[in-house]
Amino acid sequence: MELDKNSQLPLYSQLMKELKEQIQNGKYKPGDQIPTEIQLSETYQVSRITVRRTIEELCAQGVLVKRQGKGTFVEAPRIYRKIENDNNMSFSEACRMNGRRPSSHIISCTVMDAENWQSEFLKLSDDRRLYHIERVLLADDLPIIYEHIYIPVGRVPDLQAEQLENGSFTLMLREEYHIEESEKGRSTVEARLIPKEISEYLKMNVGEPVMILTSYINDREENPLYISYEIIAGGRYRISI
Repeated sequence: MELDKNSQLPLYSQLMKELKEQIQNGKYKPGDQIPTEIQLSETYQVSRITVRRTIEELCAQGVLVKRQGKGTFVEAPRIYRKIENDNNMSFSEACRMNGRRPSSHIISCTVMDAENWQSEFLKLSDDRRLYHIERVLLADDLPIIYEHIYIPVGRVPDLQAEQLENGSFTLMLREEYHIEESEKGRSTVEARLIPKEISEYLKMNVGEPVMILTSYINDREENPLYISYEIIAGGRYRISI
């Protein structure tokens, strides 16, 4: 396919319009890799300089994202989520509100002894054992969050990792253990660079920025319930606090 070289619209603008339409029409979905610069240059009969400018512009607009050594991918629209003192929104709720399909994948579920900062919030005394759950949260199969959950063994005895595969942690607490989370909560947010061991799970480059959201969750009786430590792909997420 050739672009209109007689048009007053610059070639890179025409190519931008073409690629955006292909994304909107579903030819390229969030998380998909687009053709290489050479392939685009040959397909549309334009120089690689034109293709490179097109890609740079689309990356600046948040439509595409470059991943070093891997290529250029379609970026997903950011998920908007409220994290407020009186209205904490779960990941699943945020996905559905934004028209996205939530899912999750369990990496591990182990038992550990609580560290002092965990024990202090959870008010542990004799039994300091915690379930440490690691999982990836996805929206339309695109990884968004790598989450650590710390919850006392005594609150969820005989917890099985299979209960959480592609499921909601909040829903599991409600249906399996009859525990309702409080709508209130305390959270902190900070910015960091993604650790190497997490980058592959979130399909990001080492050194890309991430948000760290630490949440301290109570039950409906306002007793401490669990701690959530989320490593969030910052370019795919927006938080209201």
